[in-house]
Amino acid sequence: MANITMKSAGAAMLAIMLLVLGACSGRETDPIDRESAKPTNGTKTEEWKEWPMEGPLGKYDPPIVLTTGREVSETMKFEEGRSIDNNIWYDAYRDELGILIKNEWVVKGSEAYTNKTNIAIASGDTPDIMAVDALQLRSLVEADLIEDLTDVYAGYASVFTKNLLKEDGGLAMKASTFGGKLYALPLTNSNLDEVPMLWVRDDWMKKLNLPEPTTMDNMIAIAKAFTEQDPDGNSKDDTYGLALVKEAQIPGFFNGFHAYPGAWVKGQDGKVVYGSTQPEMKAALQKLADMFKAGYIDKEFGVKDGPKYDELIASGKVGMMYGPMYAPLANLKNNKLSDPNAEWRAYPLPSADDQPALAQVGVSATSFYVVKKGYQHPEALVKLMNFWNDKSWDNADVMLSRSAETKIETWPYGLVKAFPVLKNVKAHRAVKAALESKNPEGLDTEQRFYYDAIQNWFDKGDIAGNSWGFYRSFGMDGAGMEIIDYYLNENKLINTEFLGGSTPTMAEKMATLNKMESVMTIKIILGQSGIEEFDKFVKDWNELGGEIMTKEVNDWVNAAN
Repeated sequence: MANITMKSAGAAMLAIMLLVLGACSGRETDPIDRESAKPTNGTKTEEWKEWPMEGPLGKYDPPIVLTTGREVSETMKFEEGRSIDNNIWYDAYRDELGILIKNEWVVKGSEAYTNKTNIAIASGDTPDIMAVDALQLRSLVEADLIEDLTDVYAGYASVFTKNLLKEDGGLAMKASTFGGKLYALPLTNSNLDEVPMLWVRDDWMKKLNLPEPTTMDNMIAIAKAFTEQDPDGNSKDDTYGLALVKEAQIPGFFNGFHAYPGAWVKGQDGKVVYGSTQPEMKAALQKLADMFKAGYIDKEFGVKDGPKYDELIASGKVGMMYGPMYAPLANLKNNKLSDPNAEWRAYPLPSADDQPALAQVGVSATSFYVVKKGYQHPEALVKLMNFWNDKSWDNADVMLSRSAETKIETWPYGLVKAFPVLKNVKAHRAVKAALESKNPEGLDTEQRFYYDAIQNWFDKGDIAGNSWGFYRSFGMDGAGMEIIDYYLNENKLINTEFLGGSTPTMAEKMATLNKMESVMTIKIILGQSGIEEFDKFVKDWNELGGEIMTKEVNDWVNAAN
């Protein structure tokens, strides 16, 4: 991501999208084969009871009890008399599925939740169903503490669920599978929303009659012009070509040099290597150092955190930034508010040579739902996933997303969740077609929401709301999702090879190694160290745990394949 404050913007956009859930028609009810659905291991034969025949959303009668642990956030709100123990989703589970949810424990915040689940795993006293991270998942599998879900998933997952959980090409399901057996259901997210692209002040481009940034040389020439040719017309030397936050988190720039910081990718010998330590990083770092020396980057970037970075964008003093598709709903919107004439356009990542740049993609799932070993109804997890997908996406129930009376968001109360990886891409395609044909018929609720917002921008020029932001994110003529669609159609994406979340050495060493990388990067860009500092970093990185970590990652990849 371009800057650390984008995370909160991404969460805000997720909330917006959940309020306009698409009501797509054509739900399929899946027949199940009871014999093939019965578990071949895990649940003991003597404890076997006949499972409901009604299918993926069949109701238990009498109801079953399912225990879990929950994390709540500071921003989660409830109506009077309601709580995480007593809410509209738990009511729906009871009334429609015959599943009574009992929270064994509730904690505030992700750190507290991780600590609580670690304690539960260490003691062997886990609830029936809980969400875990990738490292915890591996520990549970190795300790034989969770159910094999292979058969119950095959027998009970709806067609919609199966399709949704494979929208990333099956990577999240692969991360949930060990030794050919499925041990978890992934909480998928749209990792495509975070894929980097280059955002450029299109009005400055037109004013200075500059070519599009189709190559890295073009991009640097634009940065030079934005710095030296007074694009804002105030007769002051106060503009910069490229925005950079002090953490120097600009994977999009490095991707243009075929370097993939923070990602595990295949090396020339076929083994998986850590992108931050590969030789391609050096050329990118040297170019950033050259740009800083030439004045194309804010001279104070080394001390500007996320909020200060956003202030620079909003001030209208910078002409380019690398960022995600939703940048117009975040810091670019603030620039538009301060300067209504500012126009931003997204471009695919420019390459430093004749080989196309590939944009790096993160994992689509970092949390996984598991079932305690011996729980009598492991299929209940699959039913809960089907229920979420049915009520949130396939046959959307707005009441389960937001209270009509109090406007309180209710979707976070759901116990088991998944978000379609391609939902925003599909929304963009539908909205773009409707805009071009000027015919919104056929759009679902969410798509119509975007269409109406964009039309509001066309008709009224509304800046105070999100109309412009949705136009630049979901519309056309250089909208963010248009670039994502291009990446998909032209195979311009590169996925991380390691889907295991973390390894034992990562858990112990990665924070220190990341800090070391950040210090090295900033020192080189600022000119405080020469490019040879990178070679020293690679040597130290390997000696301080990186070499062991790389072996662990390759062991995981080999086992997964």
